[in-house]
Amino acid sequence: MRLWRKRQLLILTVCFLWLWSVALIYWYVVNREKDDIRDRVPLLLWWTNDMTWPYNELRRCGARTCHVTNNHKKLQEARGILFYGSNLKTFDYPLPRRRNHQWGLLHEESPRNVPFVPYTEFLQHFNYTSTFSRHSNLPLTTQYLPYASDLSSMDFFHSFADKGVLQFNDKIGSVVFLQTDCNTMSGREDYVQELMQYIQVDSYGGCLHNRDLPANLQHDYLNNLYSDELLLFLSSYKFMIAIENGVCEDYITEKYWRPLIAGIIPIYFGSPSIRDWEPHPNSAVFVDDFANASALAAHLHFLDDNATAYDSYRSHKLNRANPIANPMLLQHLLTRRYHAGPQKEELSLFHKFECLMCEYATSMLKSQSANEKHYSCPLPPVYAPLQQHKEPKYASDWRSMMNVGRCQAQLLDTFFRANRSFTSAEFQKELNRMVQQELCD
Repeated sequence: MRLWRKRQLLILTVCFLWLWSVALIYWYVVNREKDDIRDRVPLLLWWTNDMTWPYNELRRCGARTCHVTNNHKKLQEARGILFYGSNLKTFDYPLPRRRNHQWGLLHEESPRNVPFVPYTEFLQHFNYTSTFSRHSNLPLTTQYLPYASDLSSMDFFHSFADKGVLQFNDKIGSVVFLQTDCNTMSGREDYVQELMQYIQVDSYGGCLHNRDLPANLQHDYLNNLYSDELLLFLSSYKFMIAIENGVCEDYITEKYWRPLIAGIIPIYFGSPSIRDWEPHPNSAVFVDDFANASALAAHLHFLDDNATAYDSYRSHKLNRANPIANPMLLQHLLTRRYHAGPQKEELSLFHKFECLMCEYATSMLKSQSANEKHYSCPLPPVYAPLQQHKEPKYASDWRSMMNVGRCQAQLLDTFFRANRSFTSAEFQKELNRMVQQELCD
């Protein structure tokens, strides 16, 4: 019996060693193959992004494959240099730039954190872009609309008669405002404050707060902008403030799409080209159609009492045969090359940008150069119309910031053309001189 047990143990040991050897050989072959592929395919280098960990991926993009890394030591081998706009600095660029380096910029936000981005002097040094502009190489104009079907979905729809009451018969106003950013280039909070003088606005966020969210929504709604619970809660309102934090062509965020999904009429101010993207010609109330908040409120009161007029804004829900009557919007949704979706799928946007850069890095096409159309924001900043032609509280601060941004863009252009590295101290010293001597046109 003991001999048999010893034989069993020996057999098990041999089997384990054999399996371990096979696994080790397999791991070696697979990783050797990956290393061989990495050595053969173009290298893309993330210069700025949110990753604080080593990033070393093979990005397969249809028939193309690229090696993507964030290891700055690979700069000389890289063919494409990738920049994420929100993390751009004024002094950290891969200089001197080699002739074969293709620069790509991914930036889905407005210029409030990077005021030098809108200027041609800066943009022209990037070969390819992915921004909210329809003119970029990978347009993100509808990035905050997860699916076309969301516009026609009736999951959160309330009839006109059922609007205005929350659960437990808690009466509410007709307008909802949900915002935590209280200092915006568009003067959003100043406009809403004036609107509150003429119509009840229930404000649940940190800005102009006058009402509390239900307990289940108070802690994490900013990270769940499209949650069923939040959309269901908001859908009881007739109107929702949808004023962007900045005004740029095609810069359209969840502030516009979310109320449409929930069956609420957006009160919109932001992208000057917003009408190009409406599901139907009459899908929102536009702030700039009215001289001031008082005139807008009068129109809202009219719609609040008129079911037919109110529902004329909700054809994307009520016209079941043709929920999206805008051929350009429909075409864009059918052909867009990315899927942003809710926050949990955000990384796919970065992957698609990597594939965009991989496509250009492996093609024989002549490299391009970005221009102001790739990031078109009116300058000086535009804000919502206030009564008596007043300016928003922080308007002069935003103008000053964008003027400094112009200086930054011009100075970066000078350094890029010289094609030499520079320090933060060098940049700041020269910037101070330009600003003090008013050298920025």
